[in-house]
Amino acid sequence: MPAYRDDTQSELMDFLLHQRERFDSQEEFDAFVLSEVRRFIFDLRLMDIELTLRPNFGGARVLHHSVTKKSANAD
Repeated sequence: MPAYRDDTQSELMDFLLHQRERFDSQEEFDAFVLSEVRRFIFDLRLMDIELTLRPNFGGARVLHHSVTKKSANAD
């Protein structure tokens, strides 16, 4: 866990993890979580807060796809 985080989960994550028992498989649960996070992002946009999701590249690390990293290396 990164140093800037404490050991407690956010309320949103806690809620999502408590929903796990509703699903028969990890894949169904993962789809639910992604759907809820996308809805949350849309709700935040209505409050003028913008977040983005990075696509999952088959479990591969995505650091080389990061816009932040590309911007930092552009100089």
